[in-house]
Amino acid sequence: MRYKSTRGESPDVTFSEVLLGGLAPDGGLYMPEAFPQFSIKEIQSWSDLSFHQLACKILYPFVKEEIDEKVFLGLLQDAYSSFDDEDVVKLKKLQDNRWVLELFHGPTLAFKDVAMQLLGVLLNHFAKERGQKIVVLGATSGDTGAAAISACSRHENVEVYILYPHGKVTDFQRKQMTTTQSNNVYPMAIESDFDGCQDMVKKMFLDETFKNEKVRFIAANSINWARCMTQSVYFFWSYLQMVELKEELMFSIPSGNFGHAYAGWTAKQMGLPIKKLLIATNKNDVLHQTFSTNNYSKTGVVQTLAPSMDISVASNFERLLYNLYDDNSSLLAQNMRSFPKKSIDIPQEKRGLVASFFESFRSDDEEILREIKETFDKHNYLLDPHTATGVRASNGVANMDEPVITMGTAHPAKFTEAIEQALPSYTSSIPKKVEKAFEQEEVFTVLPDDYLEIKQFILSKAL
Repeated sequence: MRYKSTRGESPDVTFSEVLLGGLAPDGGLYMPEAFPQFSIKEIQSWSDLSFHQLACKILYPFVKEEIDEKVFLGLLQDAYSSFDDEDVVKLKKLQDNRWVLELFHGPTLAFKDVAMQLLGVLLNHFAKERGQKIVVLGATSGDTGAAAISACSRHENVEVYILYPHGKVTDFQRKQMTTTQSNNVYPMAIESDFDGCQDMVKKMFLDETFKNEKVRFIAANSINWARCMTQSVYFFWSYLQMVELKEELMFSIPSGNFGHAYAGWTAKQMGLPIKKLLIATNKNDVLHQTFSTNNYSKTGVVQTLAPSMDISVASNFERLLYNLYDDNSSLLAQNMRSFPKKSIDIPQEKRGLVASFFESFRSDDEEILREIKETFDKHNYLLDPHTATGVRASNGVANMDEPVITMGTAHPAKFTEAIEQALPSYTSSIPKKVEKAFEQEEVFTVLPDDYLEIKQFILSKAL
């Protein structure tokens, strides 16, 4: 399996180069030359596999040229040993035809652990193989940073630098990044918003100064293909729990950067019979506007109760556009060069396909709080504000006789401010596994919204 840039102006590379590369040199995102194809019969034959065994079946075609299958299975087993639930993810029924897939049983209580824990062991594997130090660079609006830090901090050949918007993540999310006491972790509070942090990281990967023979700088964000492919696994896992539904299953996905949603699209391309993806947004509704108007354009960002979705540019949407352009990288590159000054239309001939598979739904803060309260009152089940947008979308878009699984993206304890607004009499508690960590001193660096100063800080530590 080789990988190519969505913009077509960079050489094709191997999986390890994708894992260790971040953005392609031409500014595009790496994509596999083809998706593995699985028949329904083959998928159904995996019903008795453990999660890490299932992941090996689905993901091994993406890595087989560089990793032995038994070694890869061992890496997967290591990656998921830190999860509380033996199945890694857990399906919770709310009512007839409505479920929440709990993806927050990993060490940082967020769905991103599922991909990031594997990313960490893969980085360690290739670092040892190559004799290089690996430096992970990432921007986060909340959960990605904590997941990257947790996944990489135990590996001595890996350092982690995470940029997050100063004062715009929850106390819980910040403490998960700043209390590790690990000397290979550098949380950086940037006086900007998430998009500003994301832009800084993208710029670093195009900056020649960050190219070094002994140190390899790589991306932790969802632009890394390894994350997209890994997140596709639990779509298959869900189907295998509900195989009797055949081709009727829909997923509702709280969406910001579109990586999670693109993982669902990836699963569909590999042969999984998904009927539809519901794209749930908060007030920052760039994706809702895209699917409602067939036009993708940058929007402003406002701070909301669902901060991981406070995004104005959905970076992974470029991957979907690439597929919608029939992998025409020249056309995509032309459009991306003028974006965001000029918006991008979904191709006329693909609008029917997009409308049949994607549907979107927007929730503001008041509606999020209402959904948290109503779900708790009706089902005695507590939603975090991101998952609340997904549950609300499932009820707002699908009929009640249509089965929908909402992706439960984070443990509600991470968002106590929102929970206590929705349920004033509810007493929030911190899970025991993170309570002790929060007693540690916070260590982080506040930096201005200045690329040169941020760059100098990172290079002074990493090189």
